[in-house]
Amino acid sequence: MQQQQQAVRSQASRRPNVLILLLLALLVAAALTVYSFRDTIFAYWDAPPVDTPVEEPPVDTPVAPVEEPPGSDPVDAEPPAAEEPPTVEEPPAVEKPPAAENPAADPPAAVRQLANGDDLLALVTKETSLGKYEPTDLVTIPAEMGLYDTRYQLRAEAYQQLRAMWEEARDAGVDFYVTSAYRSYATQKRLFNNYAAKHGEKAANKFSARPGQSEHQLGTTVDLAVPGHVLASSFGGTTPGRWLAENAYRYGFIMSYPEGSTGITGYIYEPWHFRYIGVEHAAACRESGLILCQYLEQQPQQWQ
Repeated sequence: MQQQQQAVRSQASRRPNVLILLLLALLVAAALTVYSFRDTIFAYWDAPPVDTPVEEPPVDTPVAPVEEPPGSDPVDAEPPAAEEPPTVEEPPAVEKPPAAENPAADPPAAVRQLANGDDLLALVTKETSLGKYEPTDLVTIPAEMGLYDTRYQLRAEAYQQLRAMWEEARDAGVDFYVTSAYRSYATQKRLFNNYAAKHGEKAANKFSARPGQSEHQLGTTVDLAVPGHVLASSFGGTTPGRWLAENAYRYGFIMSYPEGSTGITGYIYEPWHFRYIGVEHAAACRESGLILCQYLEQQPQQWQ
């Protein structure tokens, strides 16, 4: 009886061992099968779904250019050059070159010749000429009164009054500087020739005088300015420009070419240009309301 029970236990203990061996065999077989068909299996899993289209590589197609808004400049175009304010209110430049003859030749014989440039009331216009007059009592204006390094000159009396005016203005907190004073006949000739060559003789004659017809040749005329407003109509709107327009006559200086006087003087508005004619006559000229040349026409003149 005991022997039968032991035999049964022995068979029962062998069954799990057999099952384990069978499982191991199946696993090995499955592993070998998977290994043998690994390429097919991986290809299957990597393949996209049947109903999903495969994206084709993009084809290089030309991109349509973006249209510029009408009237706009190309993106790579240089911006238009900034317009620089003219140093003087010059008329439009004349494209044609000046006439062949020398534009700065001496004024025609019909122009009246002044006999005495020393006269503070000498009438200097486009119809008169100083010839090659040179003042004999010029003094040098101190460098501190000039805007540039150039040493300017004026006749002694005119300089003394200019200095007094300059100092009073500074005491009032107003600064201005000399940018031009006496010019010889030769200097004016060279200057006018340069303008005529650039703008044409007719245009140049509206903002520059011919030699012999410039008030600067008298040695009693100055151009005054502040930085940024040199030989510019805008100077008239600055504090120094307004101060001079209101006070210069008290020192004998008159603005020769005020606004709106072009039809009378033939020159553009020059709020920087002041001529010394003496304190009494400057006050009388201002009181009369006349343009300087109109006032001087009423004064005795010495002709050749």
